[in-house]
Amino acid sequence: MGSSLLHGSCPLAPESQFRIVPLAHIPQALNPADSSLIGVIICKLEVHASHSNPTRRGYIAMLAVASSFRGHGIATTLVKKALDAMTKRNADEIVLETEETNTPAMRLYERLGFIRSKKLHRYYLNGNSAYRLVLPLKVADLDADTSSFDMHMV
Repeated sequence: MGSSLLHGSCPLAPESQFRIVPLAHIPQALNPADSSLIGVIICKLEVHASHSNPTRRGYIAMLAVASSFRGHGIATTLVKKALDAMTKRNADEIVLETEETNTPAMRLYERLGFIRSKKLHRYYLNGNSAYRLVLPLKVADLDADTSSFDMHMV
């Protein structure tokens, strides 16, 4: 039923092909034809104290889009909505893990500015490895007071 909704090339903007509906603060995409769930992103924001200065770290725990609706900007829209929400709540950085073999996800996140932070060997229960990706949102404050430095020309 809904699988033919986005079949082939569609000149419409992604937002006209699906609806983003917050349900208890969980952004999700619904098929406008029958209101079935076609995409969802789960994330959280918390203080992370492993650095010398605690940071407000956003975390994307899960992103899923029904296979018949992929390639139409739904995942990009969901991630951007999550990034906007966490940025508005003063996140310093956003992190996630994705399977190293998930090329479409890697491309999506890197296109949005995420960088590979580290490889996590055998991270998943199936034995596959993952990459931790990080999107820094704020520049760390410098500890040194640069206004007290003298400039000398030699």
